[in-house]
Amino acid sequence: MKRTYKLIASRGNEIVFDDRLEADSPRDARRELKKLLGLESLSGIVYSITEIPVDLIREIVDARIAELRLNPILRRLAALERPEALARPMRFDPLAMLPDNPPGPDWNLVKRHFRRYGDPHKTAGKYRISLGELNDRAGREGWAS
Repeated sequence: MKRTYKLIASRGNEIVFDDRLEADSPRDARRELKKLLGLESLSGIVYSITEIPVDLIREIVDARIAELRLNPILRRLAALERPEALARPMRFDPLAMLPDNPPGPDWNLVKRHFRRYGDPHKTAGKYRISLGELNDRAGREGWAS
């Protein structure tokens, strides 16, 4: 069975051969190198013969391709198996855009303003709440005393 070998050969500081060869064994690759260089012997030449494991590389590539094809399916399965993650607390970002609608008025400030001035129209206007909502809250909590 032919295998692929990487051969590099140099004489002095000059590289005389740098290529791949197919041969049955490293010995046959060395014979082929001698033929290609036109030499009877390789004395005076420094060379390296390394087998390139083509079959192993092919298996690794096939396994990786199969893994890449399975990734979308595995992600979908993982999403089905784990529950939705709860919102994690985040660090305050002073430069972030805040939502347009504020969560609501500070009812302690509303109560203080209402008691101080006694005018529900001014209080509702200042804190941007409806007059009905203000009167309901004041009646329920007993502010109008």
